[in-house]
This record gives sequence, structure tokens and C-alpha cells, in this order.
Amino acid sequence: MINNKALSLLLVLFLISSSAFSQFGQQGSSGKNDDFKMQKRLYIGGGLGFGISSYSTSLIVSPVVGYRLSPSFDVGSRFTYTYYRYNDSPLKYSTNNFGLAGFVRYYLFFFNDLFLHAEYEALNYEYAESIAPNGEIIKVRNWVSGLFVGGGYRQWIGQNAFVGISVLWNILDDINTPYSNPIFRIGVGVGI
Repeated sequence: MINNKALSLLLVLFLISSSAFSQFGQQGSSGKNDDFKMQKRLYIGGGLGFGISSYSTSLIVSPVVGYRLSPSFDVGSRFTYTYYRYNDSPLKYSTNNFGLAGFVRYYLFFFNDLFLHAEYEALNYEYAESIAPNGEIIKVRNWVSGLFVGGGYRQWIGQNAFVGISVLWNILDDINTPYSNPIFRIGVGVGI
């Protein structure tokens, strides 16, 4: 637990203290970095998710803040909130889960819209462990760590916005993790 907090704190401090020298977005016609401004390095975005079946419903909101260190290297953080409702007799419950992640992304030099992605996430996750003799659902809440590695592709939709898709694997595949490999993500990013 302390190691997860320490790693998260170090990542946040790294993100805050980073210096950069590039400009957000596709290369313009001038290609000069003389007019560089700090806000040109920052981007916001994220993803939304929704799942429904005959016995469960889930809603996921995942905003992202990223920072361009160079044209080929980004760092950022992602917050995740998940609402989950399970309704299959005798197990009926709902829960709210939340987490914080830090990521690094390297855009490949030979095709700069393909990228490699690594991300560490600490997720506060609640799940049903058992049913008591009186019929009450016994839920357990734990911090679950995830280390996601993989890659993806971004498609620019203008000078300052992109859509990205990635395929990731959780290599810390804890028994209590809510993820199953592979993990597919689609999201957007907009320069600010």
C-alpha cells in the first residue's frame, strides 16, 4: 500500500516538474518552435464507457491530462470513475470505484502516429465477496494495482485534436482486478 502511494506521489511530482521544448499538434507549415507557449504542450481528453447486459450495468468516466515533453514523448495522468450495478439473484448490489493513473507514451520515429504506452494505476475497487446467512451481500473494498503496457494509434482531427485507440495488457494481473486482458481503449485529446 505504501509503495503504491509513494509511486503515485513520485509520478505526480515528475509531471509537475517536467520541462519541455515542443509544441502540441501536428507540425505547422512553418515548423518553428520560436512561438512556443506552455499551453501548447498541454492537452486534455479522456474516454467514456458504458456496458449493459441482462444482469449488470456499468458506466465509466475517465478524464485525461497530458503533457508533451517532445514531439515523440508524452506523460500524463488519468482519473477513473466507475459505477457498477449487478442484479442477478441472489447477488444484487451496486458500487462506485475510482482510481488514479500515470502514463508515458512514446510515438515511434518512423510513423509518429503509432505509439507505445505504459501506465500504472491505483484503483480503489469494491466487489462482492460473499453472501451472509441473513442474505446480506458482504462487499470488500481494496486498492488494486495495474501496470498496463501496449500500443496504439492516434488519428488527428484538426491541428489540436486527435482520436486515439490503444490495446493494453495488465501485466500485474491481480486476482481482484476488474480488468481482463486485452484492454481496448478509445479516447480523444484536445490541445489547450
